[in-house]
Amino acid sequence: MRHAPFKGLFAAALVLGLLAASSPSGQRPGPPQKADPALQLPPSPLDGLLKQFLTFDGGIRSEVYWKIRDFIRARKDDPPARADCEIRLLAFLRSQATFPAKALVARELRTIAGERSIPTLQALLFDPALSDPARYVLESIPGPAADKALLDALDRATGTMKTGLIASLGVRKTPAVVPALAKYLEGSAQEFVKAAAMSLGRLGGREAAAALAKALPSLKGDFRAVAASALLDCAEDVLRAGDLEAAAGFYDKILALDPGPAVFRAATMGKIAAAGDKAPQLTLEIFRSPDPAAHEAAAAKAADVFGPDQGGPLAALLPSLPDESRVKLLAVLGGFRGEDVRACLREAASDDSPAVRTAALNALAAAGTPADAVFLAGRAASARGEEQAAARRALGLLKGRAADEAIVRALEDEAGDDVRAELIAAVGERRIFAAKTSLARQWESLSERIRLQTVKTLRTIGTPSDITALLNLLEKPLGEAEREEVENAAAALALKIAQPEGRSNLVKARLAAERDPARRAGLVRLLGKIGDESSLRAVRQALREADAGVVDAAVRALAGWPTSVPIEDVWDLAKSSADERHRLLALRGFIRMTVLGKHRRPDRVVADLKLAAEAARRPDEKRLVLAALPEFAGSEALALARSIGADPEVKAEAQAAADQVLKRMGAAK
Repeated sequence: MRHAPFKGLFAAALVLGLLAASSPSGQRPGPPQKADPALQLPPSPLDGLLKQFLTFDGGIRSEVYWKIRDFIRARKDDPPARADCEIRLLAFLRSQATFPAKALVARELRTIAGERSIPTLQALLFDPALSDPARYVLESIPGPAADKALLDALDRATGTMKTGLIASLGVRKTPAVVPALAKYLEGSAQEFVKAAAMSLGRLGGREAAAALAKALPSLKGDFRAVAASALLDCAEDVLRAGDLEAAAGFYDKILALDPGPAVFRAATMGKIAAAGDKAPQLTLEIFRSPDPAAHEAAAAKAADVFGPDQGGPLAALLPSLPDESRVKLLAVLGGFRGEDVRACLREAASDDSPAVRTAALNALAAAGTPADAVFLAGRAASARGEEQAAARRALGLLKGRAADEAIVRALEDEAGDDVRAELIAAVGERRIFAAKTSLARQWESLSERIRLQTVKTLRTIGTPSDITALLNLLEKPLGEAEREEVENAAAALALKIAQPEGRSNLVKARLAAERDPARRAGLVRLLGKIGDESSLRAVRQALREADAGVVDAAVRALAGWPTSVPIEDVWDLAKSSADERHRLLALRGFIRMTVLGKHRRPDRVVADLKLAAEAARRPDEKRLVLAALPEFAGSEALALARSIGADPEVKAEAQAAADQVLKRMGAAK
């Protein structure tokens, strides 16, 4: 309680000692101030907080400000407490507090200020340091008194202060201030023209729009562009208010003066929106005009103007438009239903223009039906590049089970390899699991392309139960590419088995029964792709077989193993293999598996990489070691990079690796 007298005196001292401060030199004083009610307020905890805040310099030590903010916001819904806070904050703004302190206090005053604050704020408008904060608070005070304060100050202000006041009047959105702002549109002080136009645009409404429309023809260059954009904002405001006729008139004013592309597009769209029931007719008229920019705006509004089943009239206009406009309209036609629209899209998909064809196919991705499946497959088969991708995407996006059934039926009936291959690919893209029986028949095709695509699709829709069928395929005479694809598909299906230790069971059983060396080699390669640890014993045994092809397959399986489990086997091969190809494969596999061990201590990993570097005979292997070192940054990695750099063939790469290691070591510190 012993601090209470001081708190009681603070507000009085704030007013008596600081109200006496003269106005800044050369400034016109505001209206005379009455005795401040703060002198009669009882003590408040806010006094102590404000006293602590007097010298705030804008730095990060702003704890007091947050206490002030919380104090005020906790009382803003209590009228007596709110008024008490308002009086004390006004006194603070007249004090000798620092500018950062006053600016932040003004921010909080904005949340509680009422008409009581207007005289003080009006006077502060002419203080160069506090004009902006005072204006900021006045913007938030409702009622004509705040409007009058800003307008009175506007008449006497100059330069940037006048520009700021013009902006504030727009923020308040009071139609009564339109005449005061409008006079600056036609005045000789050009520095205020843009500010007035922007403020009227922010203010919005029919009165502001009328003022801008009146001044627009006399403005030039940037001034006209700013005013046109502001009128656009006002016209949209009028349109939202439901005054379609007035809004249409304002849009016409804009369009008559050749505004920039963005404003022209928005004004054209606004004019369509303001046409009401006549919007469809107006949209079609715009498409019949020769202006591609207008076509773009009409296309952007078409979906709002025409119902989903009313796209026929738009589709009928498509052939008469230039390519650029057709592309824009096609992007919209995809959202419409109906055979007339789809027929138009199919016709456009065969147009002479690649851009038009691609746009039509993209539209069919949304508008297409099961009946379009064969057409899209045909386009995918004959097209290339972006157009082919669009056709495939559209085929993949056809909606519903009926589309799946149409694709499967077409697959059974289609004789051409190109289209059939696209249909098979679509089965995988769409995950049509019911098509597996149809796919099985494709394996008997005379075309290798069809067989390859069938196996690729089976990787997607197949299950582990299909592995046996794929292993049976491997017993047939296959080309290298086809054999590789079948092996990859079998491995992918095996990886779908939930229990890792059982993924290779079918392959191991087939290998145990197989006697043909070529087939045994293929099965060993397949074990490496599956990577089931339980099959390592069979792969190791294959290393000791007499057939060179089986041994080669075993080396490749171990070197390419997806985990680091066989790293010791691979290192033994890298050290002792008499076959240089196998030695290189094993060394590269050892480096790869070593890098996989990111859970290990970095120095242990680097020790293994050092072994690899010592065994490396070619620059490529050394580069693999160098590429791995930054991941295990430390003094050991740095030393290894520098030692490898003694080889002139990899000196540059070694230096780069050392730099990366040093960088990461520095970041770790």
